[in-house]
Amino acid sequence: MTMAIFKDEPIRSKKLLSASRGAACVNCGAQDDTVVAAHYQGLRSHTYGKGKGQKPHDILVADLCHRCHSAFDRYESGDGDDFQRKIDRSEQFQHAILMTIIRRIREGVIKI
Repeated sequence: MTMAIFKDEPIRSKKLLSASRGAACVNCGAQDDTVVAAHYQGLRSHTYGKGKGQKPHDILVADLCHRCHSAFDRYESGDGDDFQRKIDRSEQFQHAILMTIIRRIREGVIKI
């Protein structure tokens, strides 16, 4: 099976990114001034616009505090071999992105 890879420029939105200000971390619940819109860094991130010093699409962000953002970037925690840890953390990051998208819809930042 061949997957389509985005060839266009990643989608950018200051509105989506700035919505993280003042939000709680969707992973641990921390509500401090370290919460940012963290771009997806997991497996297959290159298919979502990442590459050559470029972050993935701005829709693929999760509201994460500094501690959780750092843990995701380093693939911390999880049992098993290194690749299995990457799979687990990628799935956890994707869950955090979905929770952030739901939050953005409920807040009216994303309209459907």
